[in-house]
Amino acid sequence: MTKHLGQELFIQVEDPETADTYVDFCGISSTDFSMGPEMVDRIIPECEGDRTTPAQVTKRAGNIDLSFTGSGIAEINTRTTAIFDAARTGVTLNFKVTVPNYGSFTGPAYVKITFTGNTNEDLAISAEFGWESVPTWAAAA
Repeated sequence: MTKHLGQELFIQVEDPETADTYVDFCGISSTDFSMGPEMVDRIIPECEGDRTTPAQVTKRAGNIDLSFTGSGIAEINTRTTAIFDAARTGVTLNFKVTVPNYGSFTGPAYVKITFTGNTNEDLAISAEFGWESVPTWAAAA
């Protein structure tokens, strides 16, 4: 079993100055990538016997969710300014999420930025991303 550090799961954004080149989202130190179906409740009422007993609840697969988030210290530079502008104006940017030893997901995504600040502490940032369309998946080499 191959083990990986959390820092190997990373979020990159397309370089605003060089198309098809992806650079790290500066300041992000914690990432989360979730994939899988939404769990939809399937409620099966009692049809024979005591109808007052609680219904059985099972699950079925719903829509496939591919979502990612990141958080860390807010770095204000050319790259992050483009991301902040995309959040402010509601446009997409091209992002790439790499899952170590599995592959990468690439495509346009919307981003929602939250800044958090406490007195005498670094300005923190959290970012939530939503793919505009199904991202391109590439298996790890």
